[in-house]
This record gives sequence, structure tokens and C-alpha cells, in this order.
Amino acid sequence: MFPTLSDQLNMSQKKDPVSKVFTDPVHGQIELHPLCVKIIDTPEFQRMRFIRQLGPCLFLYHGASHSRFEHCIGVCHLAGKLVEAITARQEDKVSDKKRLCVKIAGLCHDLGHGPFSHMFEKVVKKGPNKKWKHEEASQKLIDRIYKHLKTEFKDLGDLEAEDVEFIKELIHPSEELYDKVKNGGDEQKKKDFFLYEIVANETYKVDVDKWDYFARDSLYLGVKNSFDHDRLIASARACVDTDGVSHVTYRDKDVDNLYEMFHIRFTLHRKAYQHRLNKAVEMMIGDAMELADDIRVMGDDEKPKMIHEAVDDMGAYIKLNDDVLHRIAESSSERARTLVARIYTRDIYTYIGEKTIKVKMTEEAVIDEIIMKEKWEGKEKERDDMKQLLGVDIASYDYGNKDKNPVLNAYFYTKEDKQNAVHLDEKIFGRRMMVPMQFNETVARVFCKSTETGHKDSLKEMTKRWSQPKDGLGTDGE
Repeated sequence: MFPTLSDQLNMSQKKDPVSKVFTDPVHGQIELHPLCVKIIDTPEFQRMRFIRQLGPCLFLYHGASHSRFEHCIGVCHLAGKLVEAITARQEDKVSDKKRLCVKIAGLCHDLGHGPFSHMFEKVVKKGPNKKWKHEEASQKLIDRIYKHLKTEFKDLGDLEAEDVEFIKELIHPSEELYDKVKNGGDEQKKKDFFLYEIVANETYKVDVDKWDYFARDSLYLGVKNSFDHDRLIASARACVDTDGVSHVTYRDKDVDNLYEMFHIRFTLHRKAYQHRLNKAVEMMIGDAMELADDIRVMGDDEKPKMIHEAVDDMGAYIKLNDDVLHRIAESSSERARTLVARIYTRDIYTYIGEKTIKVKMTEEAVIDEIIMKEKWEGKEKERDDMKQLLGVDIASYDYGNKDKNPVLNAYFYTKEDKQNAVHLDEKIFGRRMMVPMQFNETVARVFCKSTETGHKDSLKEMTKRWSQPKDGLGTDGE
């Protein structure tokens, strides 16, 4: 008989509080703090062994089998390297507690991901939780872990409830945090603000989360990566801007390497994350999840929850992982079972066309636009049936700052001034490197869900007429 979750927790708590060395394919030997080891040995964290980092991308790149588990350990390692490198150069030292909080934030930042990672958020948002984000679930799961390991948090890290709140802030800083710190009177918070830019940098999007998954995903996908995060760590400092707020900054001469970071981001989105086959499979799994309304997981209240309901009960949520696809294959819903069978036999939704768009549109709006371009007088039922057979994915490609050069938002210091954080002049990029004339593109890609040739041909013709440029002005409908 398998041990219950509480049995697993009791067993993990009986282990000796020692650090542990992990052998990682990306970073080599990683030694983690004893409290991090305790957190890893909880059911909430172990669940991530069974959630693939790149979701359905495994159906596109056969090597993309790595998990959120190893990624989070890698982020913890890099968060530790970066915070230790910066604080070693600081005159005003950061406390051991705060440095440990940064490491735990790196370790736990992705706890809240659902089955097949980012794909699950789309499924949830089709229900009543329109604004749900996996970071919120991460924060709830950290509370859950702290509830079980309160003694270990105190004994191994001298961490209290307020430190756990700090960890949750590090994982998901609010958009208003910088303005609050800048305009507030807390000088210590201004000095320590750079800590919020290590795991999840909302200021200018350079953080260790990206550093690990760029390196890890490139390795498992077989995509070449010329970005070197160790070079940035070697030059990283905490410097202050004109408002006295500290930022993670890099030497100005490392601007080329930083640009490579945003370039590999763009490359991975193009080649893998938003590849049309990956998105087609993602769409099929999402549709199957919605149809399989008989799949249940038991919550803390001992009541069964549907898949999309589990986000409101962490006891149910931690029982959801990528194995849900196998459970759907045995669902009472024939349509759901058929979709899973189609995925396994590579009978994927058929790509039938795309169009570059320059106005913000939802998938539903694109479908309506394609269908309503046709004449349907007296054939309203056929029109509605055809709408159900269309699937749309809105793919947005950019360098991390929408239509602007993301490097312009980053903070640097110079050889002559190692105290002040500055932005580089845009003119420098004309001298130092080649940069794109355009930094973003949004494409609406259209798929046919039907296996019937007649449906495919009809919908392909509709999509072709919809995507035709108007008066030779381009494919954006302007």
C-alpha cells in the first residue's frame, strides 16, 4: 500500500538536516542549504518531477522531457550564485536570512504550475478564474509547506512568517512595487530592492529564472545558445538609480552578452515554445481537459474536484500533473478519449493558415472574423458548426519588451562609476551590434479540428480569404 501524503511528510521530517549535493546536467555539482533540501522532500515539491518544463513540446522535440523539478533546483542554484556574488561586493551587507529567502524563492517559484505547464493556465481561464496565474498557486503552496515545516524553517534558517511573506513577494513582485519603494520612506527597502530582481525581475526582465531555462531548454532541444549567464554573474553589482533605489546592474561592456539573452529568448519562442505543432497539441490537450468533466481529484475538504476546480483547493491541486492525459484516455467522454488517441497517433489539428495582426484580438474574435466574412443566409446551423471546427492560437514574438529594445531598460554601471545604475544610450547599439528594425510580431494561426477532408478544404479557403491583404497594404487588415 502506498504511503499517504501525511506519511510522506512525516518520513521527510525524520531525515537529518544536512545540505545535499545534486548532480545537474546544466550546472554540474549543486549544493543546497539544508532547509532547501527539506522543502524538496515535500509532496508539494516532488509533484514537479511529473510536470514537464515545456509541456506538450515533447511531441515536437523528443528530447524535451525535462521537468519543472530540475529547473527549480537550477534556479535555486543560480539565485544563490547571483545573490552571493553581488553581496560580496556590497558595503552594506545583506543578512543571511534574506539571502536564504532569495534561494528559497528560486526553488519554489514554479510550484504552482499545472499539468503541461503554461498550457494549464489557458484551461483555467476559460472557467470562472479568468485572472488566475500559476504564481498565485506557488504562493499558496509555499504557505502550505511552511505550515508543515514551521519548526524546520525556524531551526534551519531562523525564518518566521514574515520571511515567508518576503519569499512570496520575491516570487511574484507586484507591478506597483518599484513605485511604492521609490516614493516610500523605507531606506532599507531601497537598499534591498535589487533582491526583487533576482528571481522574477519585473523591472527589466533579466533574472535567473530565464537564465536556467534558456540554458536547460537549449540543451534538451538541441538549440545552440550563445548567451553566457556566468559572465553576467561575474560583473553583477547592486547600484542605485537617481531615486536611490538599488538594482541588479552589469558592466556596460557586457551589453552584447545581455542582448544575446533576449535573442535566445526570441529564438526559443520561434523554434519551440510557440511552434505551431506544439500549439496544436496544446490546443488538443486543452480541449480534452474541458471535455473530460468526469475526471476528479480529492481536495483537502475530502470532496472531489473537477480539473479546473482544483486551483481553489491545494490539496486537490498537488494531485494534478502530466499524468492527467492518461486519465483522460480512460474518461467516460468519448470525444475526450478520441482527442487523446489522435495525439498518440499524430493525427494533430491541421494548420490551415495565418495572418499578422496589429490590433489586440482574442482567439474567439479571430474565429468570428473568419466565419462572418462569408455569406450564411439560411445556413446559420452550418455556420455555427464550422465555428466549432476552428482553433486559433495568437502567437506573439518579441525580445521581452513588446515593440521596444529590451536592453534599453536594463541597468548598467561603468568602469569609472561603480555606484550608480544607468541606462545605456540607444545610439550605442548602432555602433556595437546589429539589432532588428522591429522587435515584435503578433500572428493569428488557424487550425482545423476536423479530420474530414471536406471541412479542411472549406475552412482553408475561408482562412485564405480572411488573410488576404487589403488593397496591397499588408496582412494586418489595415
